[in-house]
Amino acid sequence: MLSTSHEVKDLLGNDLDTVHFFVLRGRAAILRIQPVLVRLSSLCEQTGAMDYLEYFLTGPDNLKKIPYLVLVGKRSDLNLTELRAEDLKGAVLVYEYKVLGMPSRVFTTSDFNGSRAVIAPPTERTKISASVGRYLMAHSAQVVMLSYAGEGNEKWSECFDGSEGDKKRLWTTQTREVGATIVLEKTGDETLAAMGKHTRRNLRYYRRKAEAELGCTFEGDVKSVLNKAQLIELNAASTHPVSEVVLERRYRTMKELDGLFCVGVKTPDGQWMGLLGGRRHHGVSEIDWQMNRGGLEKYSVGTVIRAYLIEHEIAIGTDRLFFEGGTPHSMRNAFISEKAVDIVVAQRSLFVSLLRRLAHWSPPKNNFLLQTLVDPALRWELH
Repeated sequence: MLSTSHEVKDLLGNDLDTVHFFVLRGRAAILRIQPVLVRLSSLCEQTGAMDYLEYFLTGPDNLKKIPYLVLVGKRSDLNLTELRAEDLKGAVLVYEYKVLGMPSRVFTTSDFNGSRAVIAPPTERTKISASVGRYLMAHSAQVVMLSYAGEGNEKWSECFDGSEGDKKRLWTTQTREVGATIVLEKTGDETLAAMGKHTRRNLRYYRRKAEAELGCTFEGDVKSVLNKAQLIELNAASTHPVSEVVLERRYRTMKELDGLFCVGVKTPDGQWMGLLGGRRHHGVSEIDWQMNRGGLEKYSVGTVIRAYLIEHEIAIGTDRLFFEGGTPHSMRNAFISEKAVDIVVAQRSLFVSLLRRLAHWSPPKNNFLLQTLVDPALRWELH
């Protein structure tokens, strides 16, 4: 059910249009309108952004937070049971951190690449993000960080002009390079041509070496044959083992969710040298994780499986490979240029002051929001 409805003036630019905010709280409520979000993504040139909504809502980090979906409606009389994508200007998925099990009033899109949380037409993403940020701040948020795909060419101050109050809030923005996509051409050679000479050599060399010395083969559909015991065994022997919780989720989602895939390289006796998993949709294969068996460093298993992967994805008609979170592999130098924008708004409060001080004292390694709050390169403005 709709948990809240609110109407405000959208003080962005010259046109003071009325916008209507509707907020859904909780995973079940959000998942019920996934078909609407999938359609909205297509209308906003973000096809596929909401295809795996359940997968991301139930990620280990996101399960620790409270999810909210802020719908920006074109009118005030929207009915959830009859909602259409055409009734919306946009939608923003945010997560509220919990501290000791309690809501913290700190919100983030939890979307480093900015590709699947802010759904709006390209020309409206800044306005939609800023208006949602202001709406959340007006409803007791302490910190809001919204990330979306695009470039921040707008005059940022105009996004916050007209705010009520006596300059009690801080805001900042940044545009980041987040490229993690490789374009697949018609052939493997054409695809490798976009990579550096060293990378091309290694992809070819290590594959031939593994085939000649280990007799390895590639399996393009591991999902249908892999059992849990094999996954546990490989994880225990891998170069970077993951926790039991993460491993269980990988196995369960791979087996249960449509569109998830797993490929691998194995030796003649059936032992897995490496596995790689992800999601496929609309000509894009998104790589989520990889596991490489330890003790095979001279064969560079990570390079071998990528060499096979490129060939396999081209054969099945994939247009692009996307590496979730990037990759340390040298093929990252062939990533196409992609940008993400962050808008951060914070109250001038004791809570925020203590939060920033704590982040300074103990720099967070895996929390992008806290890293941003204490980034000395960012310039904060009052509004």
